[in-house]
Amino acid sequence: MRFLIFTVVFFIIAAVIKIDLTEGTVPLAAFDKEQVNQACEQQIAIKTLSVVTTAGDTVQSLLAAYPSEVEISFPEKMAQFYKLNPHLQKQSMVTGELIKIPIYDKIENNCR
Repeated sequence: MRFLIFTVVFFIIAAVIKIDLTEGTVPLAAFDKEQVNQACEQQIAIKTLSVVTTAGDTVQSLLAAYPSEVEISFPEKMAQFYKLNPHLQKQSMVTGELIKIPIYDKIENNCR
C-alpha cells in the first residue's frame, strides 16, 4: 500500500514539474516591449554560396574563408552547413565536390 501511495505521489509531482517546465510560470506579458522590437529589427537572412572543394579543405576552413556580416556562433554555422550538405555528416569531403556554404546577411525590418 505504501508503494502504491508513493507511486501516485511521485507521478503527481512529476506531472506538475513537467507542466511547469513546458508551459512556464512567467507570463508572456512580463517581457519588455523594447526587447521584442529589438529582436524584430535584427533579423538574419541565410544565403548560400556554392563552392568546389580542393585538396585539404575542411568544414572549418570553408566557413572561415567565407565570413559573414553577422556574428554567428561556430556551432550554429556548423548546424546550418550540415543542413545544407547532409551527405557530409556520414562521409568526408571529396576534391572537386560542389558544396553549399551558408552566408549570413543582416536584414533590418521595422516591425513597430
